[in-house]
Amino acid sequence: MAVENQKDEQRPGFWLVVMAACSGTFVVAYNTTAVMTALPAIKVDLDLDVDTLQWVINLYMLFGAATLAAMGHLGDTFGMTRIFLAGVAVFALGSIAIAITDESALLLLGRALQGLAVASIMSASVALINRATPPESRATALGIWAAALALGFASGPLIGGILTDSISWRAIFVLDLIILSIATLLCVWVIREGLSPPVIEGGKRSDFPGIALLSVALASFLYALSSGPLYGWTSPPTISLFVLALIAGAGFVTRELHFPDPLIRLGFFRYRNYAAATTSMILAGFTQIGILFFINSFIQSSDGLNFSASQAGLALLPFTAVMFLISLVAPHVIPEKAYGIWATIGMACLMIGFWLMRDVDHQTPYEEIWWRLTFIGAGVGLNMMLLPRIGLGALPEANTGQGSGVINTCLYAGLAIGTALGAVVVAQIKQHVVGPYIDRVGASLPDSQALKITLVHGSQSQVSKALAELPSTESKNVQDVMLRAFDHGFSGVMLLMAAAAAIGMVLCALVIRRRQGNG
Repeated sequence: MAVENQKDEQRPGFWLVVMAACSGTFVVAYNTTAVMTALPAIKVDLDLDVDTLQWVINLYMLFGAATLAAMGHLGDTFGMTRIFLAGVAVFALGSIAIAITDESALLLLGRALQGLAVASIMSASVALINRATPPESRATALGIWAAALALGFASGPLIGGILTDSISWRAIFVLDLIILSIATLLCVWVIREGLSPPVIEGGKRSDFPGIALLSVALASFLYALSSGPLYGWTSPPTISLFVLALIAGAGFVTRELHFPDPLIRLGFFRYRNYAAATTSMILAGFTQIGILFFINSFIQSSDGLNFSASQAGLALLPFTAVMFLISLVAPHVIPEKAYGIWATIGMACLMIGFWLMRDVDHQTPYEEIWWRLTFIGAGVGLNMMLLPRIGLGALPEANTGQGSGVINTCLYAGLAIGTALGAVVVAQIKQHVVGPYIDRVGASLPDSQALKITLVHGSQSQVSKALAELPSTESKNVQDVMLRAFDHGFSGVMLLMAAAAAIGMVLCALVIRRRQGNG
């Protein structure tokens, strides 16, 4: 009877922990996709150039990727509840900075803070549920957490679009603060009720040099990709950045091989399915940015479909609805032995979806676009649910915590690399379309070289000013050329995403094995 009463007392307690974890997770997921929908409005309002806009995404992903794997260590050392609360506080600080900013510097700082906080919230939320929930309720609790993540990710474009059009893009970050306040109150309640899981490894060292080396390697590589089209691929700044990325990457690998508590245990990659899942997760993140950023931007661009932010959120519903449905249903209907087959199908759906999008241009009506987005939604839903399960299923149970951090690191690294490399493709195609035309008529134009750089990399006000300084006939011709460059650039980035998905499809088909014990 005493045991039964004790269970009744615990039951509302662990659900309180689940509620706190899910509220923080929802903010992270919703914010990630809502901001993507608001980016065109942010670009216009703050007059951002193309390269700065790219770093609004990349700083968020970079700080998340560099610290995700380390947060498990810090949680074990200082307590998961403290790390979760620290993440909530830092995310709120980033949201405040972005909500009040009127310049790019504070915007980028806020996004960097949010990226750092993502790592804390995502890592600690899963660990809190795992440690606070009784074994018989753990699967249900984790299922609710996954549903909160999928719901936030799927609803973000629509919520972000409606807030941007009806109030302001800044309202997205105000809503962050409201939900984060709820998460904070729930966490305080958890602590006061004595429900916070105990610290389990007070003596474990965190690999701060590893975090620094990984950050430098990723940041310099991404910056090299963005500077290549601007300064030239063989220019000293670009080459220096690639060399720095190589040196920092080599230093990171050396560090991880010899440090007793590494950020990433490279020995995990001897498990075939884990190696395949982590690599595929990079490709999954890489391709996700194709819809979250590039297709989203195309839908809202004045050179594309010219939809408002809220219309863009509605236009993406075929993607988000299919993704949400599959991410919820797939784990319950797909048997574990078939995970590899369905992960391959997921990559094939992505490949088909992006291949179909390659011939979309500014004259294509939405009625001919929406059904193509369902393939991408199916691919994202399958990959996000199955790849982590494939990877973690290959590891010994004692190592799944750190393994999960590495898989999430790969996802965020893929998102960042996809943003940078996609922007490179767009810029290079624009240069090849716009450049020759400017060269042909250069004699009649002032400073043709500067004009080419402005047209490809400049902010909206810079482009408008450059066009206004041209003769009216020439200005119209340049706008027509830029519209053609826009269409070609979009087609090029869709082909890039299709190629990445094709690589992932082959990788999943050839490398992932049916699970028979570990590996």
